[in-house]
Amino acid sequence: MKTQNKYLSRGLLGVVAGAVLAVSGGTAMAGAHGGKYPNKPITFIVPYSPGGGSDQQARRLQPGLEKALGVKVRIVYKTGGGGAVGFGELWRSKADGYTISNVVVPNIVIAGKKASVGFKAGKFSYIGMTERAVGALMVPKGSKLKTLKDFIAAAKANPGKITVAGVGSTGKVNMAALGSILNIKYTYVPVSGGVGKMIPMLLGKHVDAGMTASNHAVKHKASLDAVVVAGSKKIPALANVPNESKWEYMTTWGVMAPPGTPADRVKVLSAALLKATRAPSVAKAISNGGYENMYQTPAEAAAYIAAAVKKFGN
Repeated sequence: MKTQNKYLSRGLLGVVAGAVLAVSGGTAMAGAHGGKYPNKPITFIVPYSPGGGSDQQARRLQPGLEKALGVKVRIVYKTGGGGAVGFGELWRSKADGYTISNVVVPNIVIAGKKASVGFKAGKFSYIGMTERAVGALMVPKGSKLKTLKDFIAAAKANPGKITVAGVGSTGKVNMAALGSILNIKYTYVPVSGGVGKMIPMLLGKHVDAGMTASNHAVKHKASLDAVVVAGSKKIPALANVPNESKWEYMTTWGVMAPPGTPADRVKVLSAALLKATRAPSVAKAISNGGYENMYQTPAEAAAYIAAAVKKFGN
């Protein structure tokens, strides 16, 4: 009888232990890389200044990620070099799933073309893309360049005199594409640190225009005017702004981890990211903010990056 009770007790303990693992697992896992993952705070690197698109993305996702993962997500800023400083910081971080970062396309590909940055865009562990926005050219309210027609006329009347700010080499590439389409000459002003540092330049009228994306045009439309947006699809929140169908500028935001992050941990992070992105409040904020929602698996994100490397990496 004692022997029977002994084995019965062991069986009950096994059932209870299994139930606890099943209930507590949620998005997290019990794996072969040091017990339950995650079991400590995760660091989320933002490669651009506070107030920009990457900061907005991280802040929107933070509550949902914390809920899904069961740990704190701490946001830190590593800015400079058109995002290269932050991307490089992630590249050098331990590949254990406890450090993640924004990824911005095509920024990461364009920045990664320089041998000095020390990272390769196609080698990170991609978790998923969450949103994208088309390009937008903005001017301060009260500017004489109220319309695209005004902007073109001024640029042609004063070749090279109109100043256009943008984020690093990415902004330069995107403005060059629009300038070619419009057949105008202007002076490009590179800004390091992101759109968050560029907006004050526009508000202070230190530059004539800013090369950015539709989400920023929506966010700042009380103080800045968009004179044109890229592509042929209308942005509901910018319904009165004309489109330039030949201009194919698109910025995409996502989340990534260091190269070599274990696949099982990437899977956990992906599940949490999809939960956070699909939350009604987040999905609504994205669509109302001038973005298009995206829901990707790690494989889809990796393929998206591979296509961007092929397009922008030469």
